Amino acid sequence: MGRLKKIFMDFKKGMLLLLLILGMASCSSDTQDGSTKPEIVYADVKPTQTKYKAFYGERIVKIKGSGTSRPNNADPSPQPIPDVVKPVSVIYYPLTQTISFSNIFENTRVEYKVTAITVNKGISVIYSFKIGETVYTCKIIEKTFISPATVTVYFAGGSYQFNVTSSEKMKIAKLLSKQTNTSTANSKRNYTIQYTYKDTLVVKSVRNYNDSKTGVAMVQVSDFVYNGAKIASKTLSNGEGAILKKVTYSYENNLITKATTTDPAGNVTIDTYEYDAQGRLITTHYGNSSGTIFYMIRHYIYEKNKMTTIYTDDKESYYDTEISVYNSDRKPYLITQDQILDPFYYLDITTTSITHENGTVDDFPKNAYEYSEEGLLIKVSKSIDPANPDVLIREYEEE
Repeated sequence: MGRLKKIFMDFKKGMLLLLLILGMASCSSDTQDGSTKPEIVYADVKPTQTKYKAFYGERIVKIKGSGTSRPNNADPSPQPIPDVVKPVSVIYYPLTQTISFSNIFENTRVEYKVTAITVNKGISVIYSFKIGETVYTCKIIEKTFISPATVTVYFAGGSYQFNVTSSEKMKIAKLLSKQTNTSTANSKRNYTIQYTYKDTLVVKSVRNYNDSKTGVAMVQVSDFVYNGAKIASKTLSNGEGAILKKVTYSYENNLITKATTTDPAGNVTIDTYEYDAQGRLITTHYGNSSGTIFYMIRHYIYEKNKMTTIYTDDKESYYDTEISVYNSDRKPYLITQDQILDPFYYLDITTTSITHENGTVDDFPKNAYEYSEEGLLIKVSKSIDPANPDVLIREYEEE
């Protein structure tokens, strides 16, 4: 009897000890209510990519509703599901025009081709991408004084959203997106040019302007084709798509040495270019179809803050000399690669005058330049009419 009692007491003690252990484990589990932050391990940037924009978060919420893939048509009464603590990221790669998502679509990393980018300057960027045949969007809203930056990925059944806790950019350039020239003295001088890029290369520019004689609104489109990173050709067309001319470029030592222009009738002109040891253009021959007869030749001579341009022809029947003053300390900003073929396109010239062979002198309007803190040209005032100067405004966007 005593032995049975002892066995019973030992069993009771064992059960009490087991319950105590289970209770302690339960209490320990109850303290993990989300207040303890897990270690955040973000998705790595692909080692093959040298340029990217990355946005990271530490928790994500899924919002369910009737939903859509487009942010401007989102469900007016979405129903959020409790957020989940986990490392999430969205990374955009300009070189490949792709966007990757980590731990958003399930707990994995996926990457899709970007089909369109919509920029609302200073407010948001929307990346469109396809999964199968369905278009989805990822909207990144910039941070303000009162709210953090947010990322929202819209899908057919709602959206995923997270606050950006950190972000980074690697070798992201600011590219000229639009130029607007406004003249209060003569509306025929008004124009806008908008640029489309692939990586940092301009693939299309659209110029809206007024005909200098009639004032009729016109459109000129330039399409650029590249061989690797070098411009191979440029095709100009009007607003209806009719080709005006096509220019193809030939190279020596990575410098453009010849431009061949063909119009719709098949007429050809050939211009040739020569450079100094520093890669600066020193001579341009504007020629005929064979590139042997030149109706104009330009010679460029560079000094500090000054460029002298001598105009003549292949018979040397005239000599005109133009003196241009510019800031030689500023690195030239080439919008398109073919601008290297004319220094007047990319040098910030303040004053210029031309002396003709007969001794007469023509002074051109003075220009004044304004730059951003980053050194980008943002405004040019051209005193064609000193009382009402023309104003050129440049706008830039990140690639």
